[in-house]
Amino acid sequence: VVLLIFSSGKMVITGAKRENEVFEAVNNIYNILKENGCIRGSLAL
Repeated sequence: VVLLIFSSGKMVITGAKRENEVFEAVNNIYNILKENGCIRGSLAL
């Protein structure tokens, strides 16, 4: 799975074979960004 994250906050996810891979990738990048102080708030799916 590849995530492209733009400065606008938009994200493109490609390469997933199953829907759960998308949710896992988004959750992982969310946790990484939150730990590094890049985002505040909660994840709304």
